[in-house]
This record gives sequence, C-alpha cells and structure tokens, in this order.
Amino acid sequence: MKFLKIFITFMVVSLFLACSKGDEVVVKAGSSKLTKKELQEDIKGLPPQTKIFLSSPDGVNRLKDELIKREVLYEEAKKKDLAKSEEFKRRLEEFKKITLINMLLEQEIKSVQQVTEKDAKDYYEKNKDMFIKPVEVRLSQIVVKNEDEAKKVYERIDKGEEFSKIAKELSRDERTKASGGDIGFFKKGQLNPQIENVAFALKKGQVSMPLSYKGELYIFKLTDVKGTAVDFEQIKTQLIEQLKAKKQQEWFNSYIDELKRKHKVEINEKALQEILNQALIEGKTLESQQKK
Repeated sequence: MKFLKIFITFMVVSLFLACSKGDEVVVKAGSSKLTKKELQEDIKGLPPQTKIFLSSPDGVNRLKDELIKREVLYEEAKKKDLAKSEEFKRRLEEFKKITLINMLLEQEIKSVQQVTEKDAKDYYEKNKDMFIKPVEVRLSQIVVKNEDEAKKVYERIDKGEEFSKIAKELSRDERTKASGGDIGFFKKGQLNPQIENVAFALKKGQVSMPLSYKGELYIFKLTDVKGTAVDFEQIKTQLIEQLKAKKQQEWFNSYIDELKRKHKVEINEKALQEILNQALIEGKTLESQQKK
C-alpha cells in the first residue's frame, strides 16, 4: 500500500489528462486508459532508486499491479460521479494552484546564481571561526522564570540588542548578570550533560533555545571557542548546499517582496479572525471529546 501511495503521488497528474489519439494504450480498465506517452512522462518524475527497481522482474510485476489498481480505482471513481462533486472541484483547484506555484518557482529560481566551490572556499576562509571543532567554549547566559520572560528576551535579541545588555537587565542569576551573563570557558565534562550538549552544538555568536534546568529557563550564547578548524574538504559539499539554500532563501524573500509590490494585496482581518476563532472552538471541542 505504501508503494501505491508513492506511485499515485507522482502520477496523479495523468488522472486529469486525456488519452491522445494514436498513442498506444498500456493499461485499460473499463473506459479508463493509460497511454504509453502518459506513463513515460509519469515515470520521469520518479526517484532514481524507484526507476532502478522498476527495471527488475519484481519491479515490472509490481508496476503492473499498481497500474491496474490505479486504473480500476479511477474507473470506479468516475462511475460514482465523484468528478462532479464540489469537493473534487475544490481539490482540483487547490492542486492546480499548488502545481502552478511550483512551476513558477522552478522557472524563476533558475535565475539564481549557482554556488561554486570557490564561493564556498572564500566563505570558509572568511568565517573559519564558524568551523572550529570546539575543545573549549565560552558561554554567556540569561536565566528567566518562565516562557513569557524568555519570549521577551528573544524579541529583544531579534531586534539586535546586545545579549550582555539584556542579561544585565533581565537575568535572574545575580552572580553573572553584572558581567553580562558571562560564565567563562568550559571543556567537555565540566558542564551538566544537558547543558554541554547544547553548548557544544552552538556556533560562535549563536544563541540557544531555552533550556529547562533546576526549575528555570536558561538561554545560552556561545561567545568564544577554542579548538582547530575542520578541514575544508571535509565540509565542502555540505557547505555548498548550505550556501545554496541560503542564497535561494534570500532570493525567495526578495522575490516575494517584489510580488507584493507588484500585486495589490488585501487582507480581510475580520473574516480571517472569525475563521480562526471557529477553528479554535472546533479544536477544543474535538480535544475534549477525545479525552472522554
């Protein structure tokens, strides 16, 4: 059944295509037909490992079985006139919208300049302290009572305020707040294991998520690190992918801003809030029913 779901996901588009005249039919179930051309197009979208599997005797048999299942299910759905239902029309419109969005992004993202090995090397050389395998880490902390206080801390960090300034004002730890939350250097084994796992996973300058410890919430920042830089060749591929993802995200944010300026956007806040309130009521009702 899992294979059927995967296969249908990749091949769903052919359910909406008409059979071309003169195109050889591969599978027929009642009035439903799957042509050779349609199947070739569908298989193009499958992952490489699936294509390899389909070329084996077991794969061929499995493919035939899945195609038959799909066509008889499709034929039965047509017999029951599900295509005339409002739900089908709604799903079809949503499918068209998502498909067009994906096609647009696939087309436009081609304009984004590719990240080269030289780009990755230059970034590595300029930011070597980000790729140090830590032997010792220097931490600063802000200790707060609850999630509401933690939220205030992160809001100020997001606005660009200095971690040390926030620590002096908001940290509940009297011993370290005067120094801006600085608690010094630590080697592995010197910290509580829960804190150590968080601290040694951070990059220099990075702030952790809140960590619950001894009834309070701790927010850490890695302010310095001692150790040796990981060799570029070891992280080259991963770094290229990270820079590519970053560049694509920056392009996407810029592209969306451009489209917002280009197309007039209006939000009916009242209607949106009414829908959300109704969803909240339904969610609480369902939750209470499940608890009974």
